[in-house]
Amino acid sequence: MRKVDRNRTTHQLARRTYSLTPKRGPVLLLGGIAAACAISAIAAAGFALMSSREHSRQVDAICAPPLSEQELRDELTAARLALDHEASTRATLQKQAESTEAELIKLRTDLAFFKRQRDKSD
Repeated sequence: MRKVDRNRTTHQLARRTYSLTPKRGPVLLLGGIAAACAISAIAAAGFALMSSREHSRQVDAICAPPLSEQELRDELTAARLALDHEASTRATLQKQAESTEAELIKLRTDLAFFKRQRDKSD
């Protein structure tokens, strides 16, 4: 029998133990997991941004600052002017109504006088 040459490549290939290895490397698997985590993190950040905007709108509506003192004074001045205008308009209309009523009374007395004159002449 021949003696085996242990330095030959064929001998080394024959003596190695072989095992199943994945077709894709572990780097690709880790990359896929990292990509999935990144996508889920982006989705969570988008949801948080949308909900925080809605929440801030609600808080802004609740915590709206009161009107400034100058704005309140301006509104009060406008209300006073409107009240004065209404009062003057009411007074003018009252005077017109009184003068119209006085003229109506005068015309009725004149009409009554003319009716009596007509009745006397007939």
